[in-house]
Amino acid sequence: MSAESFVRRRFTRLSLAVILIGTAVWTFSPYITHRVAASAFVNSELLRVTAPFSGQLSQSMPRKGVFLESSKSLVLVEPLSPDRRHLQDLELQFALAKSAGDLAQRQLQEIAKLDGDLKERIDAYQRARVEQVDREAKEAEAEHAGCLAELQQRHDVVSRFGALAENGLASQIRSAEAQAVQQVTSTRCDITQARISRIKVELEAARKGLFLRDGSSDVPYSQQQRDRLILRRQELESLALQEAARSSQLAADIEAERDRTGRLDNYHIVLPEMYVVWSTAASPGSAVTEGQTILDLADCQHRFVAVEIPERDFEQVTMGDKVAVRLVGSDEWREGRVQQVRGSAARTDDRLFAAQIPSAGPGTITVEVSLPPDDTQNEGANFCGIGRLAEVRIRRPLFGFASGFMPNWFNSTQHAPLATSVAGGK
Repeated sequence: MSAESFVRRRFTRLSLAVILIGTAVWTFSPYITHRVAASAFVNSELLRVTAPFSGQLSQSMPRKGVFLESSKSLVLVEPLSPDRRHLQDLELQFALAKSAGDLAQRQLQEIAKLDGDLKERIDAYQRARVEQVDREAKEAEAEHAGCLAELQQRHDVVSRFGALAENGLASQIRSAEAQAVQQVTSTRCDITQARISRIKVELEAARKGLFLRDGSSDVPYSQQQRDRLILRRQELESLALQEAARSSQLAADIEAERDRTGRLDNYHIVLPEMYVVWSTAASPGSAVTEGQTILDLADCQHRFVAVEIPERDFEQVTMGDKVAVRLVGSDEWREGRVQQVRGSAARTDDRLFAAQIPSAGPGTITVEVSLPPDDTQNEGANFCGIGRLAEVRIRRPLFGFASGFMPNWFNSTQHAPLATSVAGGK
């Protein structure tokens, strides 16, 4: 059978037509069952490390492109001339507050001792005055008793002179004189009785600590001095409490400042695991200033693919949707999930990214698709694949019911890339 006759056969022509139609369907079916992104590339957030103070970079600083399989502690910055003026000022204030507090305590002790001495003096003075007034009261009572006896005698004399005068044995003048003397004695007895009452009032006041003699003051000089000491003691107690509180606060500030200066002596940092050194802004051994960027670390465990799709599909893409992702140059399809959807009019994301995400154009939205971290260590030496082009396919809901019946060759590596773009990266 010749080749010409084989080609002219009806079976051959039908078979060729079926193959061409099947190839066309196989080629264009992803565009029908999936949303195809206009651009896609791998991206990740950056962790920026800055210098906390001016100093010199350590020689142990990791180089660009180093992948951190585990957390690493190292001295990153060494100070050139640490500033300890604030610590010295705090220590001086603490010493002054401590001295002021100690001085107030010593003064309080001296006041307590002096207060005890004054109290003893006041007690002795009160006992003496009470005894003195008590004796005066006894003297006045004795004098009053004698006066009463004399008054009784004068009364008898007046009675006798009166009887004699009636009998003509004595003159009326002598009787009048006796009556006058009796009246004088009676008046002296009344005065003595009044003095006894006054002394009893003074005695009762003296027993209560009030002294009604020696001027108009109700208490002696020692008690007045003791009252002044009470006021001074209250002032010193308040001052001691203030200085104690100030000393405690300054001690805490000094401890915190010492910790800060201790950290400044050697800036220790713990670099997290599963990160890659994306960029270095200074060389080991060079001088840096406070706030200067030293390292940028890219997160290899939380990578994502940024894609753009038409804005008319905004409501068709929801958080958590499964997405098929294939890195250009790889034959493996990976399953990602939608983690963020941002419209074209949204503000620019202010996060730090390893690769620049272009702003969404008119009529398009930006979708972030997370990547599984299963192959992070394998790609660590290649900057975790950040900036690499990718092909992304988002299944349309209309064909979701048939996802379990699609043949495995539908997502095979035989498909030509459908969504690729050039994106900056390492």
